[in-house]
Amino acid sequence: MEDLYKHYSNGFRKAVDSVFGDEYPEMADQLRANVSRFSAYKANYVRQAFDDNARQFSGKDLDDANRATINQFRRWTDAELTTAGARARTAKQFTEFNQDDRRELFPCLKWLPSRAVNPRQSHAMFWGGVWRKDDDFWKRHQPGTEWNCMCDLEECDDAPQEPKDYSRKKEPKVPKGFEQEPYGNKGEKSNNPYHTGKVFNDNVGYIAHTSRTRARKIEHKIADNVLRAETYNNIRNNYGNPVSMQLIDGTPINVIFDSKSSSHIGNDVVNGNDFLLNEITKNPRRAMRKSILRAHEKNKKKDEKPSAVEYFYYEYKIGNKVYYFNVEENYVKMEKRHFYRLYSITDKLRDSVILYEK
Repeated sequence: MEDLYKHYSNGFRKAVDSVFGDEYPEMADQLRANVSRFSAYKANYVRQAFDDNARQFSGKDLDDANRATINQFRRWTDAELTTAGARARTAKQFTEFNQDDRRELFPCLKWLPSRAVNPRQSHAMFWGGVWRKDDDFWKRHQPGTEWNCMCDLEECDDAPQEPKDYSRKKEPKVPKGFEQEPYGNKGEKSNNPYHTGKVFNDNVGYIAHTSRTRARKIEHKIADNVLRAETYNNIRNNYGNPVSMQLIDGTPINVIFDSKSSSHIGNDVVNGNDFLLNEITKNPRRAMRKSILRAHEKNKKKDEKPSAVEYFYYEYKIGNKVYYFNVEENYVKMEKRHFYRLYSITDKLRDSVILYEK
């Protein structure tokens, strides 16, 4: 299953990367994590399909069944990759569209007709329509909220205008995997990847048809057998290249990465089955520079960690998720020297920490 996961994950990640390149890395991280997790479930589903064939058929019948299964999944994968690219494009467009200067110059968006040779009619009622960028319409529908959708958008300063065939009551039903879900902290709902940071949600077939128990096993297996090693390598790539940060009084510190960093953070990824955290470790220095010091705590385990003095927790927000970079201060008595290492990354603070005033 791990090889299948890598195959699908590489393909879907390339679909995201082809849209974003080096732009908007935090949005791209969220989408890459989402399609990687999706790939874990897809790999499991494909593996089960071939196992089912083996239980039901043999000889030539098994060969025929496997060929049919391969062809089916190729068609599905083509549609999924096209959709992943379209939704990544939508996420990037809305990130660009919502820059302050762009919102002022172009307050609205126009829905452009599909570029497909034989377009479906599900989005036809939107073609030519103009809605304000902050209209809730864009939380329900955007290009990419249909499999293989090839519609597009453009910014404009036209007055909002609904197409004559448009009716809120007649809006097409969004397919499973693209429905609205809560985002942010205000109870709002959206299916726009710009808001959710997702290409596919958990109602997509591969995930929805998997039991919770099986789902935990799938994610843990990939995290333990694939993501852990990736995370180790990601952190090791930063050895010898510290990141400059500050303590609460403005004192500059250089935070290093070492074997303890890679070991602890690898475990953090596995313990949380955390695809997004693995993405963050691909460039931890970038994320750490954007973090804010929120809390600290004295070392209470001197017997186990005699050189550790204190721990500092830097908050990093990415999409709807919050992480804390746990920086450990150490004192080397022989050299009378303090040094700081990235110790771990957690998604919550312990009750024992002392919060700094905001």
